[in-house]
Amino acid sequence: MPAALYAEIERFIPGTAQEAADRETLLGLIGQYGLHILDRDCEAGHITCSGFILSPDMQQTLMAYHLVYQSVGWTGGHADGDPDLLGVAMREAKEETSVTKLWPLSRRILSIDALPVPAHEKRGMPVAEHIHYNVTYGLIAPVDQPVRDKPDENRSVRWLSTEEIAGCCTEPHMLPVYDKIIERMRRLAAEKAEIPAQMLTPLLDWYPAHHRALPWRETADPYRVWVSEIMLQQTRVEAVKGYYARFLEALPDVQALAECPEDHLLKLWEGLGYYNRVRNMQKAARIVTEQYGGTFPQNYAEIRALPGIGDYTAGAVCSLCFGLPTPAVDGNVLRVLARLQEDFRNVLDPKVKAEMTAQLAAVYPQADCAMLTQALMEIGATVCVPNGAPDCGSCPLQDICMANAAHSERMLPVREKKTARRTEQRTVFVMECEGKIAIRKRPSKGLLASLWELPNVEGMLTPEEAIAQCSKWHTRPQALEKTVERRHIFTHITWEMTGVFLRCAAMPEGFVWADAADLQETYSLPTAFRCVLE
Repeated sequence: MPAALYAEIERFIPGTAQEAADRETLLGLIGQYGLHILDRDCEAGHITCSGFILSPDMQQTLMAYHLVYQSVGWTGGHADGDPDLLGVAMREAKEETSVTKLWPLSRRILSIDALPVPAHEKRGMPVAEHIHYNVTYGLIAPVDQPVRDKPDENRSVRWLSTEEIAGCCTEPHMLPVYDKIIERMRRLAAEKAEIPAQMLTPLLDWYPAHHRALPWRETADPYRVWVSEIMLQQTRVEAVKGYYARFLEALPDVQALAECPEDHLLKLWEGLGYYNRVRNMQKAARIVTEQYGGTFPQNYAEIRALPGIGDYTAGAVCSLCFGLPTPAVDGNVLRVLARLQEDFRNVLDPKVKAEMTAQLAAVYPQADCAMLTQALMEIGATVCVPNGAPDCGSCPLQDICMANAAHSERMLPVREKKTARRTEQRTVFVMECEGKIAIRKRPSKGLLASLWELPNVEGMLTPEEAIAQCSKWHTRPQALEKTVERRHIFTHITWEMTGVFLRCAAMPEGFVWADAADLQETYSLPTAFRCVLE
């Protein structure tokens, strides 16, 4: 017996006696015929998969006039051996209507119906009457996208208000099926909307006994919280701890940050990457010093207006330090909400993020804002984790998690595929003379702007070409000592690097010549170049 298909059908909870009977019949057929029940030539009938498409406001449905049935109806088609029933329903919906933006309301099956199919012709061939054991899923599609017919199967693909279905459908036996599915989809959407309020009590009860002890959680000082939040962007918690302590020891308050020389500031940040983060921090610190007398502003709009502070950081500082009901929605929180509500929309869409933020803001408790913000961060980081199976058995929200109930947690959140990184080849020069190596400043704009670098050129140079390049720089290369191959990955670019180590006899102007102590204490080399030296 195909266990996964059987379990998928068995999880469906019938809403009527007829559905219960149809489900039991289908389970029996799966036990008898196995995966053959997915094929059109199964003599007992076969599985088909339908997608009932509603607009996001649940007021319109996308239907097509089907030539076989001579009636307006839902989208769907034969499983044809594919046990991914939801995938079949979505594929058929896209093929029949041409919509490209479409997502499931839930992975759960909304209806199972044994539907008789009259004898008909398809592509000139006779098809005998038979039974479709139809499995239905609810799908959502925005109305502002083009649709078109699939001429060999349907015509007149169009949006109808849900009230118009009865006047357009010439199959009376299908109207109760459509009505129950619309009602179930609307009820499911209403249940999703209640989740944010339902999670508060179990989450707040869970946090005190289960949170990690982290140094930035021991303070409500907005400067220190702000520093931690900026450091934690794009960086793992364990890696941040040491940087956080070292940074605050050197720059204990806003004024110290505002007055710090840039080279020293970049040195403190060395290894964390994304150097514009710390440059923007200094810009913000100077504004706080000059416009607010060194006291951090205490409302969302003023904090959000500071350089380098986005919605998430402003929400975190306001809720953690000033007790304001301002959600801090990052990837962890989006993942938790997407799974709790079984939301298959793209969480990288700014509109989706804004809607989830508004949902949280509407239920934020006045008394426990800081704890709720921390609890959402913590459960996303330690329980409802990315890149693997969430620890649902330890989750205080398991009982209200729709993804857990529908077994869709590994499918969520949906993140649209990133644009492929561009790969660049570079030759990086380690030119040594009298125990010092050549470094220089990068341009003031672009990647790694204004940071120190090892001299480099685009392309992979041969040893002869590398020596010729050094000669153009007037370093008088004497010997090529070795080469190394390194790779460094940025957000949108990958550098494939050949590091060329050359002993030179001259230290011309145009470079700064630094010894090991200088590189350790004074000049901040980004990791992209340090990895060549290492």
